[in-house]
Amino acid sequence: MGRMGLRGGVVAAASCGLLALTSAPAHAQGTPSGAQAPAKSAPAKSESSDAVDRARVHYERGIQLFNEDNYDAALFEFDRAYELAPSYKILYNMGRIQRQQNNYAAALRSYARYLREGGANIPTDRRTEVENEITVLKPRVAALRVTVNVDGADVYADDTPVCAATIESSCAGKSPLQAPIIVNGGRHKITAVKAGYATATSIVSVVGSDVVDVKLELVSFAQATPHRRVPWGGWIATGVLAAGAGVFGALSLSESSSLEEARGQPNANADDLDSRSTRTTAFGIAADGLAVSAIVVGAISLYYTIKWGKETESNAPAASAPARSFAVKPTLGGAAFTF
Repeated sequence: MGRMGLRGGVVAAASCGLLALTSAPAHAQGTPSGAQAPAKSAPAKSESSDAVDRARVHYERGIQLFNEDNYDAALFEFDRAYELAPSYKILYNMGRIQRQQNNYAAALRSYARYLREGGANIPTDRRTEVENEITVLKPRVAALRVTVNVDGADVYADDTPVCAATIESSCAGKSPLQAPIIVNGGRHKITAVKAGYATATSIVSVVGSDVVDVKLELVSFAQATPHRRVPWGGWIATGVLAAGAGVFGALSLSESSSLEEARGQPNANADDLDSRSTRTTAFGIAADGLAVSAIVVGAISLYYTIKWGKETESNAPAASAPARSFAVKPTLGGAAFTF
C-alpha cells in the first residue's frame, strides 16, 4: 500500500467520518415544505452535543497530524474522537494507518470492529476492501489463548488491558477470557492481577499464525507464606536443661573450691570434708546429667525443626519462572477469529 494510496483512502474516509460528527438531523415538523421554520431561541447545550463538539476537534486535529505524517499522534486523536462520539467510519481510518505502520494486530482489530459496528451501512465495495485486508492480515498475527486458575483476575497484554487486544464484540477484561488475545509476532508479556494474590506473568514468543495456550497460576498470599511448624516445647526444654546444667555446674565448682580450701586447713574436720566432697560430687553429676539431657533434647528438637521445615517447603506452591508454551499451528482458523 503506497503512501499516496493511504492518504487518499484516509482523507476520503475522513470526510465521511467528519460528516458523521458534524451533521445532525433537522426537525421542522409542522412547517410546510419549502417554507422557513420560525426562529427559535437556541436550546441549552446538552452533554451529548458537547461531546460531539469535542470529538470533532480531536478528529480535525487527527486529520491535520496525519497530513503532517505524524501517524502515532493522529491515531491518539482519532481514538479520543471515537471515545467521545463513536462512529464506525473512524475505525476505518485507524485501521488504514495501523496497516501502514505494520501494526497488523491493531489494524485487524480496527477493521473487525469497523465491519461489526458498520453492519449494513457499509458500502459493498468498502466491505469487500476491508474483508480482503483482513484475509491478508490474519496469517501475520498470533492468537494467545489465556487461562487463569482464579476467576475475576484482571488480565493484561504487554501492560495493556486485555480488552484492547481482542476483536470480540464483548470483553469483560477479567478471567475467564472468552476470546483469544491477538498480537503481532515477537515477545509478549501476559499478566494476571487480583487482590490477595501474587501477580502471575508469562513471557511468550510468537510468529504469525501461531495459536499459543498461556496458563497463568495465581497464588494467594496465604499460600505463598505457609505457617512453619517449630517444636517450641523441645527448644524450651533444651533451654531449661541447659540452664540447670549451668547452675549445678557452678555449684559444683563452688563446692570443689571450698573443699580444697577446707583441706588446706590444719584443723580440718573429716566429717565436714566428706560432706563437702559428697555435695561436690552430687552437683557435678547433676550438671553432667542435665547437660547430656539438654544435648539429647536439643538434637531431637533440631531434627524435627529441619523435618517440619522441609515438609512446609514441599507443601508450598512452587514459585517457578514464567512458563513458556509454544503450540504452533499452521493456520488460525475459525477458532481463533470469530467475526
